[in-house]
This record gives sequence, structure tokens and C-alpha cells, in this order.
Amino acid sequence: MDFALWKDIDILISVFNTTFVCNYRKNLSVNFIKTICQYAIRSAITLVLAVTLFVTNLFWPAASQAIAQALPAQINQPQSNQSWLTGILQLALLNIPSQLKYTKDHEWVLVEGNIAKIGITEYAERQFGETVFAELPKVGQVFDQGDELGTIESVKAVAQFYTPVKGEVVEVNQAVADEPELLNEDPYGDGWLVKIRFSDSSELNALLSSQQYSDYIKESSEA
Repeated sequence: MDFALWKDIDILISVFNTTFVCNYRKNLSVNFIKTICQYAIRSAITLVLAVTLFVTNLFWPAASQAIAQALPAQINQPQSNQSWLTGILQLALLNIPSQLKYTKDHEWVLVEGNIAKIGITEYAERQFGETVFAELPKVGQVFDQGDELGTIESVKAVAQFYTPVKGEVVEVNQAVADEPELLNEDPYGDGWLVKIRFSDSSELNALLSSQQYSDYIKESSEA
């Protein structure tokens, strides 16, 4: 097994610096202590996991192999520039807010009255990689449920995002069009994409809860 320890440590430090520093600056005036505690705990858990896996691989390689084989395929067979430990670290840091709803196309939805605020999930933006361009719909456009709303271009690929409800676009996030990197920096906050006014609330029943979405990601990884 290619453990790639130093690469994992470097990636872990990079992930920690990006998530902690960005959120520290963003939430400094809102909830400083909560932000500090949240990322300190998450980083501590991730570090313990990394050390545990390293020791296991060093002294009990057979056990380490068994752990690797038991992991989802997406983690056990990551991209060529990652080790399986990197995949675990990234999955451990995945953020799926409980107050949002989700689609199987990896959009998130925040319902505010008859307005659906839509964006892409952290899982999706990690798969895309660095975002370089975002094409958004125009205010006033009307879409049916499941229609393509726009496209997101990254250094890896071009992907579409869709509307989970039928309705009219009432607002788009021009900041994302101007600064596509917001999708990577803050997908659930400043990186939102569009707001749609809908009339049929029953369409929301098809959305997933945070736990259902988490389970869906794991099942998709194992397929």
C-alpha cells in the first residue's frame, strides 16, 4: 500500500488552514468562540484518525490492509495524487448542514417561505475541484422541476446544476459569477447560486434530509 504519509500531512494542513482561517475571518464578529471550538474539535479528531491509521499501517500492516479493503471504493481507490488516508481525512471533514435539504444531483436547498435558495454541496465542490466559471440563469426565467439551471466549470470538468422545484428565478448570486472561487470557499454561504419562487410545496417531499444525503454519498461511493 502506498501510504503517502507526508502528502497526507501536507493536504491535512492545507485543508485545516483553508477551512479554519476562512471561517475564522468570516465569523470573527459573529461567533468567535463557537468557530474556534468547532474547528479545533474537528481538527483534533482528524489528527487522531491520521495518527491511528499511520501506527496501524506501520506495526500491523495486515490490519491496515483489512481496513483499506473495508473502505468505500471512492476512498480505497482515490485519484492518483491521493492515498486512501487522504480520502478518509476529506470525508471526515465533510460538512452537511442539518438545516438544509438535498438532491441526488448534489444541490442543497434552503426553504424560506415560498422561496427555495439553491447551491451545490461541499461534496460536489470537492469533486469539481477549483471552480473557474459559473453560468447562472437570468432573473425572471421560469423552469420546470429537474430543469438545468446553469453550468459550473472547474479545472477538472464542466457540470450542470438543476432545480428541484418548478418556479421563477427571483434572484441570482452575481458574486459567484464574478468570483467563482466562492463555490469552493463557502458553498453553503456566500457561494449560493439562485433563488426560485415556487408554488407547489409537494415537490419538496422528494428532497433528502442531511442524514439521507450522507447515506446516499456513502452508498454511491460503495457502488
